[in-house]
Amino acid sequence: MHQTPWMTSDILSRLNANAGMLLVRSLWEYCPEHMFIVRVEGPTDFVIEAMNPTRQAMLGNDTVAIGKRIEQLLPPPLCHGVIANLSRCVECGSPIRYEEEGGYIDRNGIYQQGHWQTLLVPITDQEGYISHLFGVSRDMSQLPEQPVGANPDSKEFERRVHERTAELVAANEHLTHLATHDSLTDIYNRRYLLELAEQELRRASRYEQSLCLMMLDIDHFKEINDTEGHLSGDEALRRVARTILATVRECDLVGRYGGDEFIILMPQTTADGAREIAERLRRTLTQASSLTISIGIASLEPTDHFVVDLIHRADNLLLQAKRNGRNRIEYAA
Repeated sequence: MHQTPWMTSDILSRLNANAGMLLVRSLWEYCPEHMFIVRVEGPTDFVIEAMNPTRQAMLGNDTVAIGKRIEQLLPPPLCHGVIANLSRCVECGSPIRYEEEGGYIDRNGIYQQGHWQTLLVPITDQEGYISHLFGVSRDMSQLPEQPVGANPDSKEFERRVHERTAELVAANEHLTHLATHDSLTDIYNRRYLLELAEQELRRASRYEQSLCLMMLDIDHFKEINDTEGHLSGDEALRRVARTILATVRECDLVGRYGGDEFIILMPQTTADGAREIAERLRRTLTQASSLTISIGIASLEPTDHFVVDLIHRADNLLLQAKRNGRNRIEYAA
């Protein structure tokens, strides 16, 4: 039997075990769009595992391309952009779309300039880790140009479609924001924060990276509500949330855990590094207001399998900070 890239890829062979995948196989073989599968070896390390015939026509015979890394097939800066988008898809754990322009050497050794629109879809293994990425690219430079004097009615229809699509996207983004953010502080709510935190924990464990979780609350928060009213308490929560966002890095995850408790998850951060951030946060808040906070910091350990393991240790350290006089930081070095 003729061996195709579909048959040579383990992941595609598993899909082929299902008779319903015959249609997918036909699309893989005959679709004019570029299709490819890369194996995720590391945060910025991706290996070509399969290409459909259309993609082969662009880069060369599959026996040459299969098993090679992106940087071995595409010249800079094109490969840098491709790797950045592959990494972004792994990072967010959901499908992404992007456009790219660049040049490459085709199978005949001729330099070609291209413009592609690409959809990337992550594929997870049985343990929930992203093991592969499936991509579909359309070469926009090969599409026919619209003829001069095209029907104006079709242009108006296209404009309305784009406007309606933009409205639907905006509405969907608003609903997504409401579902994932705390209505009072506008940071992540507890459910979504824990969902993202579990993904970060799995990533840190898989690549043996450092990870810290910080839990904090407002000192004497009940007294603020009892003496100044709940509106003052709400403002105190918003102030703390704003200060946290202004202090931490963009890659850190910030959410309201419940009541006056906040959680900050810090990827690729050691205990000492987390303590520096915590101290800057505590000092900034004290200088700008009458509020003080107590903080507990837990670091990822080899025995941690769930985020709740870090939360439990950080909570105990937070209680220790309270017992030792409040307005302080406790962490395990």
